[in-house]
Amino acid sequence: MADQLSPFREGSLWGFRETTGKTVISAQYDSAGSFSEGLARVKVNGKWGFVNTLGEMVISPQFDQARFFQGGQAKVQQGTIWGYIDVKGFFVDKLEAGSFIDKSGAFISEQEYQKWGKPPGSNGNEQT
Repeated sequence: MADQLSPFREGSLWGFRETTGKTVISAQYDSAGSFSEGLARVKVNGKWGFVNTLGEMVISPQFDQARFFQGGQAKVQQGTIWGYIDVKGFFVDKLEAGSFIDKSGAFISEQEYQKWGKPPGSNGNEQT
């Protein structure tokens, strides 16, 4: 069912619908991402958390940035800390504060960033 739910926007809020158009989770979030591994990231009051397919908040909104789950983990940022959380919201791996994300979504160190002069995978036309 999760792969059949898609985010939709109603006014300024986001919710989730089935492919048939039936609303499953009413528009109540500031922003929303697609479901992956049974969870979708949602933004509430400026912070990202994760809901299940019933609309239950399973990981409270506490992250400044969040990506989708893959292999049981999601990349998140909390303050200056980047890392990976598990499906219960616990950090399983923290990355150094000077980490950056390249265009493919991979983490690179500040040293790698400085060596490249720009994130790997960028074409050099981006504003820094």
